[in-house]
Amino acid sequence: MQRIPEEKIDEIRSQVDIVDVVGNYVQLKKQGRNYTGLCPFHGEKTPSFSVSPEKQIFHCFGCGKGGNVFSFLMQIDGLSFVESVKKVADLAHIPLDVAISQGDSSPGNKPDSQESKMIEIHQLASKLYHYLLMETEEGQEALQYLLDRGMSEQELDHFEIGFAPAHASTVTTFLKKREVDLALAVESGLLTERDDGEVVDRFRNRIIFPIKNDRGQLVGFSGRLFNQEDGPKYLNSPETPIFNKRNILYHFSDARQEIRKKEEILLLEGYMDVISSVSATFSNGVASMGTSLTEEHVQMIRRVTNRAIICYDGDRAGIEASFKAGTMLAEQHRLEVFVLQLPNGKDPDDFIRSEGAEKFAEIYTHQRLTWTAFKLQFFKRNRNLQNETDKIAYLGEALAEIGKLDQAVERELYLKQLGSEFDLSMEALKQQLQQTVVVKPKPHDYGGPPPESYGEYPSYEGDGGPVYEQFSFAQPSGVPSAGLTSEKRLLKYMLEDRDAFIQIRNLLEEHQTDFYHDNYKALYTHLIGFYASGNDANPLALMDQLKDDMARNLVSELEMMTVNTDVSIEEYQDYVQSLTKSSIERDIKEKEQALLTATQQGDIPAALELARTITTMRATMKNTPS
Repeated sequence: MQRIPEEKIDEIRSQVDIVDVVGNYVQLKKQGRNYTGLCPFHGEKTPSFSVSPEKQIFHCFGCGKGGNVFSFLMQIDGLSFVESVKKVADLAHIPLDVAISQGDSSPGNKPDSQESKMIEIHQLASKLYHYLLMETEEGQEALQYLLDRGMSEQELDHFEIGFAPAHASTVTTFLKKREVDLALAVESGLLTERDDGEVVDRFRNRIIFPIKNDRGQLVGFSGRLFNQEDGPKYLNSPETPIFNKRNILYHFSDARQEIRKKEEILLLEGYMDVISSVSATFSNGVASMGTSLTEEHVQMIRRVTNRAIICYDGDRAGIEASFKAGTMLAEQHRLEVFVLQLPNGKDPDDFIRSEGAEKFAEIYTHQRLTWTAFKLQFFKRNRNLQNETDKIAYLGEALAEIGKLDQAVERELYLKQLGSEFDLSMEALKQQLQQTVVVKPKPHDYGGPPPESYGEYPSYEGDGGPVYEQFSFAQPSGVPSAGLTSEKRLLKYMLEDRDAFIQIRNLLEEHQTDFYHDNYKALYTHLIGFYASGNDANPLALMDQLKDDMARNLVSELEMMTVNTDVSIEEYQDYVQSLTKSSIERDIKEKEQALLTATQQGDIPAALELARTITTMRATMKNTPS
């Protein structure tokens, strides 16, 4: 067993930009020297998550999480330290020519979990399903069905489409031969247990679509009927520890990079729609797992883009699903939404296969409807516009929507369309609009008072635009004491300069004082050990050795601080004296409380002694420089 040498870890870390890695999970925007976005670790409406390309760290000023590129992947993907190093090495195209066992004792490493074993079982089954489709006589009928639908063998390989035979134990027997824990395979949803206790395949006589989570891990399958047999058209994996339809979007992990590039996501209904859209060079397409869009889906989307293009089926159900999804995205979560309506009610897969990629691209680029335009069309459904009552009701709904628009030009455009369609004057429409207009609250009305800036970051400015377009940091509650500020600054200097560490440590010992807050004291202890091992100042390397998340978060917070770099030993002395003064102040408060108790209990000797002690301490504090 070999561990990854520290030099190799340093090399891997230095070859990847943390902004590129984090940007695969979070939509980042440049702001000053750093990049900001919505934190992926807690729900928020105003971005408090910051990534520093200069420091190669991330930190959330909302939830406090922070670290380097390795710890980010450990937290976001649930990886061990070794696994995160491997992933970063792959991104940097750096070969890891060392053998790493699961028992590796590198910092943060942990043994395989039950969940990771379930994922491995699914990967095995997926390879079997694909082989059965592409290489066996049993899979020939299913393969021909897919080819007849216009799919190419390249597409089948790319999406790893497979086939599950009608036999009850194809996968079960396969896993038995490889000594896989069948009980775990049942728990993972791949197999199922009959009433008599026999374990059999869940998916039989179906085309198989492998399903990955947002981290690219294979966590489930969807099986599609392709002949006339009874049963649901699609059979999905059941809810398991690794599979939940509410937080999975088909193709999301593979589409993430293209979504970031295009700055928009294409929302589709089915697997075949996604596959066809990719073949048409629209690799930003994803689909929900046969369910309506969920809050979890929206949070995934918001982390990578603020714009969604909805292209559901053109039938009644698809149109209603588009309205429901668009309402959630645009009106509840403030995303920019467009809707594609394909001719003749076709779904995207049928349209692309029959009309071609160029025609789809034309509609995608030039015929997309704004969310307001789609809603105006939607409100016409089931209304007889030749009937005066229906016409007036529709105009009321339309004007209410137009009144929500921020831009005067947009309002004018839609009012002209209404005027032309119903032969109404602009004056009459504008007068009616004033009576129905919906007053939009300011962005800060969604989250309390306008947020203030934090540290070096600019404050919120302006009233226009949705909340998510503004990047600012909330002011932490309470004003930090002089002692707390001194602790932070001293630790930051010690983190970034070995000589500063030695000077400050000597001053702390000379004044017989220490850090008061437990997490700061713990980090100071870690620093003592880090430098005693012969290390130079290196906050990123220190983070790799910290097993305590709180300590790692504190390092990232301190690294985000801006302080004077031209600092003298006299300044260190002032901060240490501030710690001493804060310590005396805390002792005085404790003695004053004890004095009150002694007085109430009538213990005069004790009260007199405490009073003398307090007087002496106050004199000492008075003589301690501020």
